[in-house]
Amino acid sequence: MSAAAKTRVELVQERFERQLAAACDVVAPLGDDTPIVEGSRLDARRARALFEDMALSRLLDVASRELKKTNRSFYTIGSSGHEANACVGALLRIDDPCFLHYRSGGLMMARARQLPGSTPVFDTLLSFAASAEDPISGGRHKVWGSRPLWVPPQTSTIASHLPKAVGLAVALGIARRNGVDTGLPQDAIAMASFGDASANHATAQCAFNAARYSRKRGSPVPVLFLCEDNEIGISVATPRGWIEETFSTQPGLEYVKAEGSIDAIYDACGRAIDLCRARRVPVFLHLRTVRLFGHAGTDVETGYRAVADIERDEARDPLALAAARLLETGAATADGLRAIWASAKERVFAVMDEACARPKLTTREQVMAPLFQF
Repeated sequence: MSAAAKTRVELVQERFERQLAAACDVVAPLGDDTPIVEGSRLDARRARALFEDMALSRLLDVASRELKKTNRSFYTIGSSGHEANACVGALLRIDDPCFLHYRSGGLMMARARQLPGSTPVFDTLLSFAASAEDPISGGRHKVWGSRPLWVPPQTSTIASHLPKAVGLAVALGIARRNGVDTGLPQDAIAMASFGDASANHATAQCAFNAARYSRKRGSPVPVLFLCEDNEIGISVATPRGWIEETFSTQPGLEYVKAEGSIDAIYDACGRAIDLCRARRVPVFLHLRTVRLFGHAGTDVETGYRAVADIERDEARDPLALAAARLLETGAATADGLRAIWASAKERVFAVMDEACARPKLTTREQVMAPLFQF
């Protein structure tokens, strides 16, 4: 197959796997509990776990595209390029409620790691296959969600979940004042993730304003707004600098930017979470990302973007950059990274066919059943 005939998914995967195959150790390995750079809260053990969670998220996207070729997957909006949100998933507690948008694969993999017995890979594949055994929507729609992980499932309606997160954050303070047991610790925070284009939506603006207004009135508003900025909304580019210019200067909204190496991102995310938790204030966490593989499987990105621009983003592949950073700091060995990748690949593809073979909803009555439960 010629390079011209290959999909962007295949090209990105081949590039990453060539890099991984050619990798070699450059420094002595660090101890598991040693920070990968001096002063960072990210140690070698956590760095390798992050790489694994990012790898699982990427491979789930690849699996969804492979399954779509044979009409066994029905959802192809992936998280590729956004995998660094795994840092937020690792740093938040599982009793910090999370309202997530659709590019949160890395975050969910890292969050589920905190709960022994979780099966996030299989659960996600069940949702891709629209299986009736999908634990979130029961085969009705692919959404991130989990009751034990405190991730209320959201639809794809753009930014509709942001006001919910603000409402929950305010309610935490009200419950605390009135002695109401919410089942959450008193220092819990709420989080909502969204893209840079969604930040312009009226519903998102309503949430930001409500959070700032409530803080101005003296109410605790422990909400973390996670903006995953890939600089494009489907086919429309976000003006350069728009997110930082707009949200770094809003009174009542603390702003933290996360970009660069995986340790720099991890530390910035940690600062944002600590600020939100300690001061009980709304925080805008601006995470710089890229979008790989287009908006979804049906998106022909070359129809509205120059190939040079697409390749520029592919050169910023966060999975490849994380692997290089772990090698250059000694957080992982080349053989260790190759083993993590091979294990993640085997894990995803080993259960892919099983998930597709599980039962589907076959009647209108089955599809509509949840509407008649109350």
